[in-house]
Amino acid sequence: MMRLPASSAPAALVFAALMVAAAPAQAHRGHDAMSVVTLAPGGAITVSHRFEAHDLEPALSSIAPDAQASLDDPEAIAALKAYLQRRFVVSAGGKPVPLAFTAIEVGVRQVRVDYAGHVKGKPKALTLQTTVLRDVYPGQVNQVQVQYGKIARTLRFAGSEAQVVGLE
Repeated sequence: MMRLPASSAPAALVFAALMVAAAPAQAHRGHDAMSVVTLAPGGAITVSHRFEAHDLEPALSSIAPDAQASLDDPEAIAALKAYLQRRFVVSAGGKPVPLAFTAIEVGVRQVRVDYAGHVKGKPKALTLQTTVLRDVYPGQVNQVQVQYGKIARTLRFAGSEAQVVGLE
């Protein structure tokens, strides 16, 4: 066991306290979201948005200003579902793919919101655009994983740009 001289003990305690205080800040990288888009060969498409609950719940005050900023409030959840449909767009052949809400799973740490739709024909590419939570958290980064057969692409959105994923 190593002993520090009595004069350095307070400095060591201050250093240890600073390290403990900094740990939560280092563990949380900032606001981000993950969406998974899966296109089946027959044209069925699913979109699953995943958020950290501690990021999403405070954002509800901006998304649903007339509701409680709580993941337990049905009005806030209804506003969230509509918000996600406006701020996450999948297009095929130049036309937006209509997505309908299918499920929400609110956990202690994560929130998952699912949508489903159908892509007509056999598109050569999907165009994706997401501005989810960019109006609430300016540094928001959204990651989108697109899966179609053997194709798997991960996209990073840090603004309002649209990105294209080829399906051939």
